[in-house]
Amino acid sequence: MRSIKIKIYNREYNIKTDADEEYIHSLASFLEERLKENTSQVIDLNIPYPLLLAIFKIADDFFRTKTELEEFKKRAEDRSKQLVQILDDALENRDTFVPASDVDVNEPTRPSLSNQEELFK
Repeated sequence: MRSIKIKIYNREYNIKTDADEEYIHSLASFLEERLKENTSQVIDLNIPYPLLLAIFKIADDFFRTKTELEEFKKRAEDRSKQLVQILDDALENRDTFVPASDVDVNEPTRPSLSNQEELFK
């Protein structure tokens, strides 16, 4: 574990972590941006260390969940494209296709002429 120096609202904090330094700095930037969104003035903020660690953990959870969601969406999109392709291929290989909206379920099906001849033999 190493110590990484971060800066939030011009205050320096040391975070002990095994995480990538660039990732920790991106979390710190994200947190500072969120703090700025909620304050109209620059404030002198001294965050207690346990609170800072909790905030970083929440931000890390958020980033990981966001990444997982993006990956899930990508897999779902890819899978949907595959399924559409499978359906398109199946439809192209059929001789005829009657959409369900064109079929009258109340009308009995009539046997073909060759079937009628067989019925009367």
